[in-house]
Amino acid sequence: MTAWSLPASTSLSATQFESWLALVEERTGIDFSQHRSILQTGLSARLRELGQSDVDAYLEQVRALPQGLPEWQQLLAHLTVKETSFFRQSAAYDLVRAYLRKRAQTQTGTIDLWSVGCATGEEPYSLAIAANESLAASGRQPYFGVFATDICAQALTQARQAVYPHRRLANLSDSLRRRYFVAAEDDNWQVNDALRARVCFNQGNLLQIERMPALPMDVIFCQNVLVYFRRWRIKQVLDALAQRLKPGGLLVIGPGEAPQWQHPDLVRTQHEGVTAWLHRAPANNSNSTASTSAAAVKKG
Repeated sequence: MTAWSLPASTSLSATQFESWLALVEERTGIDFSQHRSILQTGLSARLRELGQSDVDAYLEQVRALPQGLPEWQQLLAHLTVKETSFFRQSAAYDLVRAYLRKRAQTQTGTIDLWSVGCATGEEPYSLAIAANESLAASGRQPYFGVFATDICAQALTQARQAVYPHRRLANLSDSLRRRYFVAAEDDNWQVNDALRARVCFNQGNLLQIERMPALPMDVIFCQNVLVYFRRWRIKQVLDALAQRLKPGGLLVIGPGEAPQWQHPDLVRTQHEGVTAWLHRAPANNSNSTASTSAAAVKKG
């Protein structure tokens, strides 16, 4: 986007800013109190699309329930959806690959992965590629599925279409691109049907995590989701995610998102550049400890 096309940021009064802060946090858990520019820029972009300038009238519009919910979803796309790429933060995917290779040796059932805050789909499809490659390398049939959730309906629509510009595939090798993508119009690439079938997208709000399916997971991947949450809410969310891990399961979050969080059933893994924990109970109910499992993942 060129400089001349950038939308002018709507200037909010102190009262208006507080009103928008309260609404956004109440509905999403996101606290923009230290990030005023993000809120103002996203709000400005949507108002410009609508040809509106009355911030107070727009606030009342999106506050109204249930008639304001469709417009609220449109605004969410400007507030929460940021451009990402496949295999962003590669160290985290290296950990997942190593974990799945070890997991395949003891787990005989389906491998279940959850992408929390999946945005436009690059993350869950990256997890699906990592799972398919790791399980195939281990010599077992790749029986796995990726459950992907996001609060933004517009982002999920894009994720299901699975069409991406070439730049978002920059972290993929040519062989992986040929294996999992097909060429689309305008120099875009689309995830192939076989991989898309492995990923199930659903709308979900982390403030209502109890309403999400309680299927236990081998891997929960929750990166760059909690960065704008308050500390007490981060703990609340991570405690809930920990309860949804299978014995021996892996939880991965963004670096620096919860440096002090601990859970009695989880042990921190030691993998450079990654914040992750393993469920203490070993998946095969052997006498090995989670510490041993964590070391094995690191070596893998």
